[in-house]
Amino acid sequence: MDPSNFVNSVTGIVVVAIVFAVPIISVIAALAIVLSVVNRRHKERMKMIEQGMMPPPPRKQKGSYNGLLITGAIFSAFGLALVAGELASRGNDFHGGFIFGFIGLALLACFAIIRMARKNEPADDYHPTPPPLPPQP
Repeated sequence: MDPSNFVNSVTGIVVVAIVFAVPIISVIAALAIVLSVVNRRHKERMKMIEQGMMPPPPRKQKGSYNGLLITGAIFSAFGLALVAGELASRGNDFHGGFIFGFIGLALLACFAIIRMARKNEPADDYHPTPPPLPPQP
């Protein structure tokens, strides 16, 4: 084996390993963060129960739909840019631009539908929980 081929092959292996390592490590880090948060909440609830307090019921969280707006706008703009690029180059292959454009429009439609549905929902009444009772001797 020629030494230059060996160096090139090792470099290629390192580059491929780095490219695939970044998403794998980021997924593992995100999972570790989520698990640590869940574990911390569980420990807090267990400590409250051990001390005789009633832990508050879990909150019902509504997800934010603003991500749909942002993602839809990005996809629509990307699709429009691809279509404009094809028109400027006098090509006639608009498939990529139309795909991204319609995905963006679908996300924007989802945003509008969810926004209208949330406006029509009744407001949640705030019911504060009573303070926990002290431990009984």
